[in-house]
Amino acid sequence: MSFPLRFLVIFTFCAIPGQARETRIPPAQSEWSAGETRTPEAAAEASATDASSMIYRSIKYSGKYHLLALHFPIAFLLAAALVQWHGVATGRGGDMAVVLLSFGTVGAVVAAMLGWMYAYDSVYFGDDEKLLLWHRWLGTGTASAATMVALARNRLGPRALGWALTVCAGLVAAAAHFGASLAHGADFLKKF
Repeated sequence: MSFPLRFLVIFTFCAIPGQARETRIPPAQSEWSAGETRTPEAAAEASATDASSMIYRSIKYSGKYHLLALHFPIAFLLAAALVQWHGVATGRGGDMAVVLLSFGTVGAVVAAMLGWMYAYDSVYFGDDEKLLLWHRWLGTGTASAATMVALARNRLGPRALGWALTVCAGLVAAAAHFGASLAHGADFLKKF
């Protein structure tokens, strides 16, 4: 398991907010009277319920970091496309576009995973459900496209890399638009 993934898993299980710990559902043993004992099957079922509740809360809590992580791939992938085209135009390219692409790819994958966690067990109706569908799959597509471009960057020429980064930038911009529509309403661009 890679370091960032290991860190995310450890952080998720260690950083459950204090309020969630305080408001935890009491264990199933409170259903029995003081002198009564549990059967092994009942104890295993109660333990599984507690574990699934902990996993559920961990997924929901980790998903909240989507709102923090989503800004990194937007900035890095847009900047990577601009830097690459600047390098093509001036002939003074460097490895900066590749560095930005690498950070943008990692950010996009993390943001996509956290986004799926954020929407886990959420209920959306009508237009919001359609916005979520578009946002979810454009975000996942952005992470996939950025990963493919990052893996193929050595086989692409400067112009081909520029076009591939432009596609990634367009995907991240479209995903960001639908995400902002979810957060601020579909007509957020018309509001002043």
